[in-house]
Amino acid sequence: MIKHFVPAGALLLTLCFFPLPAAAQEAVHLSLQQCETDALAASPQLKQLQAEADAAQSTYRATRSVFYPTLTLDAQGSWVSEVPSLTVGPQTMEFGDNWGYSAGPTLNYVLFDAGARSGQSHSARSAAQAKTEELAFAQKQVLLQVRQAYFAVQNDLETLYFLNGQLGVARKQWSDVDSSFKAGAKSRLDVYMASKQLSQAQADIAAARGALSAHLRELFRLTGTDYGISPRYPSDARLKNAQTDGQTSAFISADPLDKTLQSFAPCAKNAFDENSPRLAALESMSQYYSHLAQSYRAGLYPHLSIAGGAYFEYPNGPIKEHIFVGKAGAALSLPLFEGGKNRRQAEAQQHASRAVQYEKQDVRQTLEKLFYSAQDGLYALAIEENFARQMIADAQKTAQLTYQAYQAGAATFFDVDRANLELLKSQLTLAGLQIQQLQNLAVMDSLSKENL
Repeated sequence: MIKHFVPAGALLLTLCFFPLPAAAQEAVHLSLQQCETDALAASPQLKQLQAEADAAQSTYRATRSVFYPTLTLDAQGSWVSEVPSLTVGPQTMEFGDNWGYSAGPTLNYVLFDAGARSGQSHSARSAAQAKTEELAFAQKQVLLQVRQAYFAVQNDLETLYFLNGQLGVARKQWSDVDSSFKAGAKSRLDVYMASKQLSQAQADIAAARGALSAHLRELFRLTGTDYGISPRYPSDARLKNAQTDGQTSAFISADPLDKTLQSFAPCAKNAFDENSPRLAALESMSQYYSHLAQSYRAGLYPHLSIAGGAYFEYPNGPIKEHIFVGKAGAALSLPLFEGGKNRRQAEAQQHASRAVQYEKQDVRQTLEKLFYSAQDGLYALAIEENFARQMIADAQKTAQLTYQAYQAGAATFFDVDRANLELLKSQLTLAGLQIQQLQNLAVMDSLSKENL
């Protein structure tokens, strides 16, 4: 009589791998468009740069005021202990009073300063432009980051979907092998092999769900919201009715991978932005230092200003009376010696301007490399995708024929396991290639003038 051996873990496998479907939950859909909008609104970096840009604009507007006259209300008072006096015979005459004061408006205007004010104003304008361009580039970078995080979630969901398909095959094959073993048609080794295949599929799904959890947390960090999703142990919404292990924290769906690829496809024709906000920001900073140098050089030349006003005064010189008096004057300042201070400061700013120009060249080369590397990679990925699709078709047929051969006794379960793994590998390879294409297209979009 044939003794039917059931592996010690068979009952445990039955309980672990054939649990009840997860409790009904509402699936949450994450759209790329919503994630992009939320990321732009939530980014602390963008808020910081916006505040810095606003501050730079206010500074620039403040420097424009130096081109206009200034009107001030001036007042002064004085007291002296001794008033000049003249004694003539028995009479003493005082010239003035112990107390004196003057009050009235004063108008000041700079007629000529050799470009000092304009240099300061232009430098402030360049600084404001640089901050604005930095903000624009940072917005592109935030979009790129949230897209990359979203693509990672899409990849995890595709991986879970394919792994679940592999799990379904492993469950069926384990059930078939177990039944055949009990009937004496298969060996104990076949049962162990089928059990190992089933365990591996289940372990791969658990690992994929762990990766999805981590990528969701990164997406939530970038968007500033969790959309009401618990990322502890999530799963694909397409597997809502599937038999799963553990307690599912949330069912998630994302935009279809094919549609996302279709929406990014136009980016493949984009051209590198020669005036990228990052490059424009560095150009503005170079101009900032150049204008500062102009302002310092102006300190080597004469400075001419005029002033005038009307004042209420007491006393009127030696006479103790109140009067209204008008005053006007001009002032000319010509530096004769200042130890080379302004000249050295102007040279320092010119050196700083050249340094930024070299930095711009380096950044430009880096950005061009990123753009054209992404562009070149698209061509190779497209060719790989065609081969991957053919590999999937071949692997599907191979897995089907191999299992049929195994059932007929013409192949071992090692062959079945290998064929199933090749099919899964081909499916995951295709999804990975599509994600890489999206990553490259997103990089090109962030570095081109034409943006989605």
